[in-house]
Amino acid sequence: MKVDIVIPLYNEEKILEKSVKTLADFLRQSNFPYDYSITLADNASTDNSQDICRELSHRYNQVRCLKIGQKGKGLAIRTAWSKSDVDILAFMDIDLASDLNFLKPLIESIAIGKNDMAIGNRRGQKSQVFSDKITRRFASKVFNFMVQIIFKSPFIDHQCGFKAISKEKFNLIMPFLSENGFFIDTELIIVSLVHGLKIQPIDIIWRDNRNSKVSLFGDSIRMFVDIFRLRYKLNGRL
Repeated sequence: MKVDIVIPLYNEEKILEKSVKTLADFLRQSNFPYDYSITLADNASTDNSQDICRELSHRYNQVRCLKIGQKGKGLAIRTAWSKSDVDILAFMDIDLASDLNFLKPLIESIAIGKNDMAIGNRRGQKSQVFSDKITRRFASKVFNFMVQIIFKSPFIDHQCGFKAISKEKFNLIMPFLSENGFFIDTELIIVSLVHGLKIQPIDIIWRDNRNSKVSLFGDSIRMFVDIFRLRYKLNGRL
């Protein structure tokens, strides 16, 4: 059983080395029970990120670099997953906001054969969120409520950047994925629901990143528009 952990990144020279070292050390020291690779999916960085990626791939045998010529988190994830030949595909955000201790339960949920996909859940009974961004948290609640209503989704957190899926099921839904940006987190869940995938939410500990590249105004407006765009695309399938 092999896992590919994809980290999409754009202009992350300030935290890239530290984050990869933290993840690599954690996987080694925790005796992570699966064969794994770490794919750094650099989507058109204009800073020194690509050079750092190459250096990290020489330092760690499990790390590989993937350079993508166009900006976009969704494009980076879809491209990396499409090129990966493993049993289970995962991704996490470069800031490691999701506590790494929940990576094993995320993967195990799929590895034992009970589920096709596992998603980080920041709003569960056992979840803990450390954040002082009250406005952003309110906008997230409104967004998730809309997704629940419009798509009849049973989940309460569609946006968490901490997900895993079996390669077989990803191949099934891949032709129906088109999101290049931040909406990929939600699109993955909704398209998977439409195709009958079994999805398991995993309550996690999540620590907010003060330097997040997500724009509260611009990206939030765009993702609300994306909800209706996806609803239109899936018309008749819900």
